[in-house]
Amino acid sequence: MKVLKINPNKPEKALLKIAADALENGGLIAYPTDTLYGLGADALNRKAVKSVYRVKGRDFRKPLTIMFSSLKQAKKYVKFDPISLKLARKFLPGPLTLILPTKARFPKELTLGMNRVGVRIPDNQIAVELVKLYNAPITSTSANISGEKDPITVEDVVTQLGDKVNLILDGDKCKYKKPSTIVEVVNGKVKVIRKGVIKKGKLKV
Repeated sequence: MKVLKINPNKPEKALLKIAADALENGGLIAYPTDTLYGLGADALNRKAVKSVYRVKGRDFRKPLTIMFSSLKQAKKYVKFDPISLKLARKFLPGPLTLILPTKARFPKELTLGMNRVGVRIPDNQIAVELVKLYNAPITSTSANISGEKDPITVEDVVTQLGDKVNLILDGDKCKYKKPSTIVEVVNGKVKVIRKGVIKKGKLKV
């Protein structure tokens, strides 16, 4: 397990390339987002996705969130209804996760066989530039043991996951220090699946 210190405002491309190479080889990495540190694997690699569950000790009945670098990239993999698109344009990049129907074929372990997936575009240069360089979605579940302390610093990640990941990008403490708000548009109404940074009253579009 390597820990690489990376500039949060201007991430060094050489360091992002090391992380992308680890993903390409089916490895697991930890990286900072605006909310918590994320545990990254290639979201289209079934074996890598299964490793995420194993490392976290996560229940296979809980699907994983995935991360994109932009709305344009996300639209290649998921479908936006008009309300979800308005939410995305208002809050992304930012601490919002949208549950959306899939276009692409993801491993059943990631979606639990459903045709929907949680989508994130964090307000964090390291995370966004990493996915842009990798040019494919990566998992964005929190980089901790399921049910344990939220990972807001690289020390939290090292303590909980240690040598279970190939690489950790150290981009300082996460901005919001709490999870993203998860929402799904059901019958034209915004339903909060998990409370987080963005309060329900602000989710009007």
